[in-house]
Amino acid sequence: MINEKKNINNISNGTGNNIGEEAGIKMGAEREISFLEALMDNIPDSIYFKDRDSRFVKINKATAEKMGLGNPDDALGKTDFNFFGKDMAEIAYRDEQNIIRTGKPIVDVEYKETYKSREDRWVAITKTPWRDKNGNIIGILGMARDITERKRAEEKVEYLSFHDLLTGLYNRTYFEEELKRLDTERQLPLAIVMGDVNGLKVINDAYGHGNGDMLLKKIADILKDVFRTEDIISRWGGDEFVVILPRTTAKDVSDIVKRVKALCKKRGTTKLPLSISLGVSTKKSAEENINDVIKKAESKMYKMKISDSKPFHESLVESLKEGLKKDSRGSDVNDKKEEYAILLGKKLNLSHVKLEELKLLLNLHNIGKLALVDEIMSKRGRLTKEEWEIVKEIPEIGYRIAESSSKLKPIAEAILSHHEWYNGSGYPRGIKGERIPVLSRISFIINAYDAMRSGRPYRRKMTGAQAIKEIKKYSGTQFDPGIAKAFIEILEKEEKSTSK
Repeated sequence: MINEKKNINNISNGTGNNIGEEAGIKMGAEREISFLEALMDNIPDSIYFKDRDSRFVKINKATAEKMGLGNPDDALGKTDFNFFGKDMAEIAYRDEQNIIRTGKPIVDVEYKETYKSREDRWVAITKTPWRDKNGNIIGILGMARDITERKRAEEKVEYLSFHDLLTGLYNRTYFEEELKRLDTERQLPLAIVMGDVNGLKVINDAYGHGNGDMLLKKIADILKDVFRTEDIISRWGGDEFVVILPRTTAKDVSDIVKRVKALCKKRGTTKLPLSISLGVSTKKSAEENINDVIKKAESKMYKMKISDSKPFHESLVESLKEGLKKDSRGSDVNDKKEEYAILLGKKLNLSHVKLEELKLLLNLHNIGKLALVDEIMSKRGRLTKEEWEIVKEIPEIGYRIAESSSKLKPIAEAILSHHEWYNGSGYPRGIKGERIPVLSRISFIINAYDAMRSGRPYRRKMTGAQAIKEIKKYSGTQFDPGIAKAFIEILEKEEKSTSK
């Protein structure tokens, strides 16, 4: 009661207004603090205050979480050196002391924040002087927005603009930019190495583009392992690569090229032989035009490709033979096919060159099989109509593969025509008679005999006499009559000698 009277008296004396004003001011201040606390605690960006020695005075929850703190108060009195990597902390301290000294803020500057125990993040930072009510600088007010995802997207775009997506090497655009930068007297001697991967088209046609891509990646890995960090290794395009080697002598380049060759040989497999033809040219004086140097390297590369071609394609042919062997169903007479080819070829007066081509054809006439799905080629029973249509593509696929190889090109047409019938009922073109290459007609009858003697899951293996009877039956329809007659003579002679 007494208190109530006292309050009434104060109001009547005019002192109540002063009390109300003080309370209002206090309430307003508290409200401002509340607003500031709400802003600090709920904004996703980092906000912090530091004193003149760059020690934390106040941080919000977002900053605490970034620093791995459960309570924002745990940061009080600490510095960036307690939370960030040394280099990052030193940069922050230097910038902040400069702001305190000059009063000039830094606005929206991008930093890479490095932490002691978590992954790095990118932030856009604004730091301004923190002043008291008299305008004196008492510290720093800092704000940091996480821009990591944006930076990653930018870096990805930048990476893709200068790198080849398949191999991870630099692309031609980057190569041309670096060539301008490095084409100076200070970088002399400046060497250029041009490379062309051998057999990419054959691998693509025979085993599919997936294996072709693998071939390019393996070659790229070898180049990365052999060339130096300062060298610019780029994919020139398709199956070609180019390397810039600043301040490199001809002897040094020669040693590097030898190591590339050795590593290709070491890492190549039977299925995926690795080979790249390399040409080298060096700019030794400032007067030389760098484009002429590149042309010389390219010319040498193509000359080297000619000399590399024969041994590589021989290796590739062995690889293809191995691939076909895995698909082979096996037979008792399989090893005799070449013997029959020689006997029949001589009987038909083939030249030595044609005999060699015939032996190659016997083993690789179905090379197109390698490009077909395994499920079809390994099927043990009869094929469906749809599967058979796919199998009929084998000659054309084989033709494309053979056309891509200098070693196989002479028998490309014979591969394409291997499944043609003498009466025109074969595939893929339905040609007949003498229009079918003689090597195809010979190989066709020998392989047919081999299939008869081997048997199939849906057909019993024939005896020699039964197979001869079958050849006679289809002479003039499937088989060339003249070749069938000559082959039967060889087989009957063999039968007689075996029965004795």
